[in-house]
Amino acid sequence: MRNPLFFLFTGALLLMTAHCSNKKQAARPCKLYQNGLQKLEYNHPGLTVDLDGGFKVLPMPMDFDGDGDYDLVLSESGAYAEAGIFYFENITGNADLPVFRLGEKISYERRRLGKDGAYFEASVVDGRVHVITPDRVGEKLLIYKDVPQNVFWDDNELILSHKGYALLHYMKNTQWKMIDFDSDGIADLVCAASSARRSSLRGTGSEERDREFATFPKHQRLVYLKNTGTNDAPVFNDPVEIVKENGASLAKGLAIKPVFADFDNDGDLDYIGIGPVQNGEQYDVAWAKNFMIYFENKGTPTNYKFTKGSVLVHEGKPIQNESRGTIHLTAFDWNKDGYVDLLAGDEDGKMAFIKNTGKVIDGVPQFLPPAFFQMEARYVDFGALTTPRVFDWDGDGLDDILSGNGVGHIGFFKNLGGYPPKWSAPELLDVNGETIRLIANEAVQGTEEPYWGYTTIDVGYWDEDDLPDIIANEHNGNIVWFRNIGTRTAPKLAPPEPLYIAWQGEPQRPAWVPGTAEGDELLAPWRTSPFIMDFNEDSLNDLVILDYEGYLVVYPRIRKDGRLMLGHPQRNFVYPSGEPILLNQRTGKSSGRLKITFDDWDGDGLADLIVSSKPAMDWMKNLGKKDGKMILQYMGRISSRTLMGHTDGPVTADWNKDGIPDLLVGTEIGVFYYWERPGFEVTTTMTSSGKQKPAAYPYFKR
Repeated sequence: MRNPLFFLFTGALLLMTAHCSNKKQAARPCKLYQNGLQKLEYNHPGLTVDLDGGFKVLPMPMDFDGDGDYDLVLSESGAYAEAGIFYFENITGNADLPVFRLGEKISYERRRLGKDGAYFEASVVDGRVHVITPDRVGEKLLIYKDVPQNVFWDDNELILSHKGYALLHYMKNTQWKMIDFDSDGIADLVCAASSARRSSLRGTGSEERDREFATFPKHQRLVYLKNTGTNDAPVFNDPVEIVKENGASLAKGLAIKPVFADFDNDGDLDYIGIGPVQNGEQYDVAWAKNFMIYFENKGTPTNYKFTKGSVLVHEGKPIQNESRGTIHLTAFDWNKDGYVDLLAGDEDGKMAFIKNTGKVIDGVPQFLPPAFFQMEARYVDFGALTTPRVFDWDGDGLDDILSGNGVGHIGFFKNLGGYPPKWSAPELLDVNGETIRLIANEAVQGTEEPYWGYTTIDVGYWDEDDLPDIIANEHNGNIVWFRNIGTRTAPKLAPPEPLYIAWQGEPQRPAWVPGTAEGDELLAPWRTSPFIMDFNEDSLNDLVILDYEGYLVVYPRIRKDGRLMLGHPQRNFVYPSGEPILLNQRTGKSSGRLKITFDDWDGDGLADLIVSSKPAMDWMKNLGKKDGKMILQYMGRISSRTLMGHTDGPVTADWNKDGIPDLLVGTEIGVFYYWERPGFEVTTTMTSSGKQKPAAYPYFKR
């Protein structure tokens, strides 16, 4: 006989389901995201979207389930909350661009697999797939044997020579692959080693390590360790640096991975690295442009001779990943056509297939541009570094999602109705048919900071018509305005324009910011979100953002010489003490970075401040205005859950239309998290009863 509790539970569940699906339900529908922050779902069966394996995804292609086609095993190497190794099943079969199922995590926290998840490499030896990675502290070189069968349980150590261990100990980043480098039938080791670091060893042997590090060659390099043993019982010689035929290091100026393969099908191993070029030559900024550079081996299978690099191009344009950040590249004959392709995992988490066509022109194999794999849609995602806003963009009465992201796009997720809402795949907004991409290709002169996108936005009525516009921060601090010149139900954006300030004296510029501005243009701290609000209630929308020193300010809208522009910034947000609110006191690359929004969080009729603050979201209660200044009292955390390393992007939404603003959060990995509150009295996930009281400590950016 079944336990009677089973029937009670089942009945309750049926009642709950019926209540949720009843279109005539009460004004307070049941809550589907009430247990704290949860991933927002597409709720759209049959929808496919770009496969996203998480921040800085690293590919390990293999037939994981043994059904004859290749699947993807991916390491989410840059995330905090969701780091791990995931298996994406190929549900199409052998094809260039199959569709995959949602990833299933196959690693477990008590089995710490390697260093940061960023240095795995799958090697095929005698038809068996082994995965190699340094351990977490750079002391051992681990090999997980027969991975599809053993799922990362059979871990062993590859024994190196003293000089081999020196690479492991004294280079911060090492990635290793077993491959028959000298064509003797035995799998050797190749290693991509970059960024010298002092060994972290303490206690016995540490002084000896320090002395050895002082004389250790600290330049990055590609090396080869010959195997004088067998595939099952390898014995590796000392590492030998791999050089070009002119004697220069093959690794110089490149972002290096062990991407050795016979790309031109002439019987020897060639090399592909990532880096920039200048007048046909490499230079020492390894990730400014992320061109893919091919080095042909013009030697023999047993005696290599790497030539000067050539940029891979297609129809005259360099082949590049969409992301300009970290690219994890691996060589693999994905479509089983006999030509070695490239798989590229990027900083945004997307997985690209770069097909080798089999053609060779002027000694260079010809590849097609990156094409993204697709997956069954479940969680709403927009690449990486998402900064959402909620607004009825297309005038159909339903609140949509618009968001910037890490590659400079602005995406539109259409609300297709229902409860919970059904979402469309992201549509990239454009200007005159050209996709918006707020990103520059060059590194900032005098810094090592490349231009990513990291576009932060707000949506609202910026000019004096009834069409919503978009204000965007271009990551580098340049604030631009996209005017809507379409209709309320068919938005169309004009080219971006800068915002101009009627400065009182010299323009205020941040001491450190990647961008530049001319004349009276606004230059704000980077990675900060703009917010549109009529602060002084004069029927003109103003701009709220961080100023050049990190204070929260309002740029009031004014009329000057017959046109609308912004007045000099005013530090009109203050603590109860009257002190202006310094939201971020940090400088240099740690300046800016905060995302803000305002809404009536506690139901008293006044718009409160919600702000990202590592590692979570905080809020400040609006106590009203005095002498034209908004008084904000720091209340503490809305949530203390660490989602990502970068500051998250909070905004409010009310998709269940109960009149209570809920919380939507964009994250570093691109997934949106959502929390539905039971009522205005619940302002934080950190307490279970009673109203939240002001925090006993002052606000500071963690």
